[in-house]
Amino acid sequence: MPGYHLDPRPGVRPAGTSGQGPTRLGRYELLGQLATGGMAEIHLARLAGEAGFEKIVVVKRLLPELVASPAYVAMFLDEGKLVARLDHPNICEVYELGRDGAEYYLAMPYLDGIAVHELIARPRDPDRISQLRVAAGVIVQACAGLHHAHELRDADGAAAHLVHRDVSPSNLFVTTAGVVKVLDFGIAKVRGAAATEVGTIKGKQQYMAPEQLLGEPLDRRCDVFALGIVLFELATHQRLFKRASDYLTAKAVLEEPVQRADAIDPAVPGALADVIAKALARDREARFADAQQLAAAVTTALAPHGGIATPPEIAAAITLADELTAQRTQKARVLADARSRITDVITATDAVPTRPMRGPAEPPTELVEVPPPARRRWVLLAASTLALGVIAGGGLYYATRPSKPAALSAPQAELMGQVADGVLREPRVVVDATPAMIEDAAPAVAVDAAPPAPPPPPPIDHVRPVKKPGLFSIDSTPYATIYIDGKRLGVTPIVKRELPAGRHKLRAVLEDGRAKEIAIEVPAGKLAAPIQLGW
Repeated sequence: MPGYHLDPRPGVRPAGTSGQGPTRLGRYELLGQLATGGMAEIHLARLAGEAGFEKIVVVKRLLPELVASPAYVAMFLDEGKLVARLDHPNICEVYELGRDGAEYYLAMPYLDGIAVHELIARPRDPDRISQLRVAAGVIVQACAGLHHAHELRDADGAAAHLVHRDVSPSNLFVTTAGVVKVLDFGIAKVRGAAATEVGTIKGKQQYMAPEQLLGEPLDRRCDVFALGIVLFELATHQRLFKRASDYLTAKAVLEEPVQRADAIDPAVPGALADVIAKALARDREARFADAQQLAAAVTTALAPHGGIATPPEIAAAITLADELTAQRTQKARVLADARSRITDVITATDAVPTRPMRGPAEPPTELVEVPPPARRRWVLLAASTLALGVIAGGGLYYATRPSKPAALSAPQAELMGQVADGVLREPRVVVDATPAMIEDAAPAVAVDAAPPAPPPPPPIDHVRPVKKPGLFSIDSTPYATIYIDGKRLGVTPIVKRELPAGRHKLRAVLEDGRAKEIAIEVPAGKLAAPIQLGW
């Protein structure tokens, strides 16, 4: 799914555990995980209905370790409620915002197509004008979706002041119909939303406007700057601000001279290069006032070159793409894996042939083997019924027994001993049967002989409790190198990393040398509340 890291493994991680069918989340069957990000997992899912109705959708599930954080939950819920208010063909809709137990999820349409970053990664086509027309058509559609979002108003008619804050090639998606969809409003800023209080995940630094990096108040021109970066990269097939680290990337956005697109590729029309340069002005007052103005300028710049590409022309440019084939192959693989696991579950629960009953010529007391689990339910029911009969008979006997009790058979004695101990083991139900009882019973049942008794447990003094490790997550803006108890753990974001349970010393170090030290507590076998570092 665009905006997340696709799982490159051939099998793609299934939704259920090994040997199980798909898991459920609300009304949806999770067929397999498509991608994961810093905040959520993306699953291919199925919604089933009456008369064989079926709809394949995408379910975005908040990461389990973030459920304990009210800030992340509020951000996730804000995204669902926000997108539900947006109704535009260039914005990906949300079918449902739901909760299942402690888990939160969004259900969205499955989009057939490719992310814009796949177009940037392509080599320059000899027919550069056609390629540039497609790039311009993509940006104009993205502008339309974002302008609709920027114009959102509250119920009282006041402007919501919505800013996406994470416009990037991975959050712009081109469908096979040539329609561009703006995705992932997970960190969008809107008046009164809880997401404005969370300052740890603010987008990808290489697509941030200078004012966003500096923590200044934001408006829609922040998204215009990001669109200018995407247009530059689509036109030149080169990254503009991406560097080896977040620190160097931020330095490039804030300080380094920005090359003109036509200086990198002379095939880029000068008028289009002028539009890109204006969108990338570091002073927001010098940029286009909104996305609608940017779209109009791009359209005018391409007018002498055949105009921007239409949706059918954009569709033709991606229909035969290798990237599209790869995505469809991944979807087919997930569906095939889900069907295979469903078949395995059905096969595992098929009835297993039972052994034939022996006739009345056999000895009066007989142990009959319990079949495998497929028929175990009725076997245990019958066994329990007979056992209860023996117990009831035994109780009646003791209530009316003569002064000298009659001797019990060995099996009866064993059964009564188990009852007296309060333990009636499932695999050791034994009855004292006569040939007549075997003929009358429907069916007569017993089970395997008792397994060898396990060795006695060691003395209490020698039993040492073992603490399960816990899971730990941390993020930092800017990124930091994390050390736990003096050992390097990695670079943020770190999600769901296993750590020994207990108290640890954490040290976070920025690239410029600044550092913080805190004590953390990791609970045994549980997810610790995520840590969010600000500097």
